Amino acid sequence: MAGNERLARLVQDDHTDAVEAFEDRIIAQATGSVDADFTALVRRTVVAWTRAFGSPDAEAANPSLLRRILKAVRAAIRRILQGVGIRAQQTMEDSLTDAVMLGARQGSEWLRQVGGGRHDPLPSRPSRGLRNATARVAAAVDERRDRALAALRPARVRRWSAVATAIGTARGAVASIRTNVTWAVNQAVNEGLIAGIRAVGARKLWIAERDACVNCAAYAGHVVDVGDDFPGGLSFDPAQRGRGVDLPAPPLHPHCRCRVVAWKDSWAVEGVPTLPETLRREARRSVARGWSLPSETNAARIRAAHELLRTGAGLPKSVEEFAATAVRAGRFANRSVPTA
Repeated sequence: MAGNERLARLVQDDHTDAVEAFEDRIIAQATGSVDADFTALVRRTVVAWTRAFGSPDAEAANPSLLRRILKAVRAAIRRILQGVGIRAQQTMEDSLTDAVMLGARQGSEWLRQVGGGRHDPLPSRPSRGLRNATARVAAAVDERRDRALAALRPARVRRWSAVATAIGTARGAVASIRTNVTWAVNQAVNEGLIAGIRAVGARKLWIAERDACVNCAAYAGHVVDVGDDFPGGLSFDPAQRGRGVDLPAPPLHPHCRCRVVAWKDSWAVEGVPTLPETLRREARRSVARGWSLPSETNAARIRAAHELLRTGAGLPKSVEEFAATAVRAGRFANRSVPTA
């Protein structure tokens, strides 16, 4: 059996990197040149506004010119997003089986590392619920388009900033596609993993990312039977604790890349902390060090660190002192996970 740190890094680094690369390919296929097209539209429109009214900050003084500009922008948005939602939905649907099988292959590699022996990937198909979920992406793209078009009316626009905001709303379709792809791919990967866990009669062990949010970090190291759900509402942040429902596996939220892997108590080595114990300790350490993505608020990390210290972190004195210093300062100066 490989060491705990090596096993964790297999999932947190190698397997997660492979899943992110898979997501990127799907997103690129689904969005094509949409983002670049919106960049070009912004440039063209600001030039047109400047020529018509003198500068981007100038108010639209000529109603006729304003109507012409807005008509052109609305037409461009329709053209750029034409068919994008349906294309994204179809691309996602076509990728689901491959995503499930990616999870199955990663689960097989995990079993070879943790238990030894040969474990071939178990052929799996995406669930009906996962297939139905792909329909959301087309609706999300249409919603972004319609909101942008509604904002581009002469009565609602006086300055270039309003046009820029509307274009940004339409451009948000790319972010919506990215969010939906990430969610669907990670759910599919975990479905493939669970099929393998069930096949070997193991339990489900939650592995969070090293810079996981305070909610996902609270699940790290939790083990449940393959047919049971993880409890809802876990969090290191007391302000977020208790929210959410029970769930069979990650993802816990959009852009969550947590994983479930197989675990058997018989794989533990006498005298050595078990992998679930190690994961729970590393999650506490992550909270104490403030390791997180920029998308998570500093306030949430400070609340989590304060609560961890209050209830007993069980970490080395130097790590707890680091957390206490950050709590007193009200912020973590550096929240990046060390690379070395």
